[in-house]
Amino acid sequence: MSTDHYTHVLEVLTKYVSVRLLGEDDAADLTEQTPLLELGVLNSIETSRLVAYIRETFGVRLPPTSMTAGNFRDLRTIAGLVVSHQPNTSDTVGAVAPASTNGGPRG
Repeated sequence: MSTDHYTHVLEVLTKYVSVRLLGEDDAADLTEQTPLLELGVLNSIETSRLVAYIRETFGVRLPPTSMTAGNFRDLRTIAGLVVSHQPNTSDTVGAVAPASTNGGPRG
């Protein structure tokens, strides 16, 4: 796993959690080791949204066997999970998309 690629994935996921799940005030304390499940940042609905975001942004379809609490405990483990399931880590990775789109095509 390329350190630069892992770092990029971690940054994109951190931004997603900061913007979409926490909000400006709460995001100030977010680190790569913040226990997302333990603190209730990720629940079943938000985890499903995160998995969809990972699929759309990184092109990674996480297998059902990877849907464990241990794999979603913090940003560091989620980034490692994403990188480990990417078929080609040289692909360009996206940034946080707007929360809503105006009827554009979905992939």
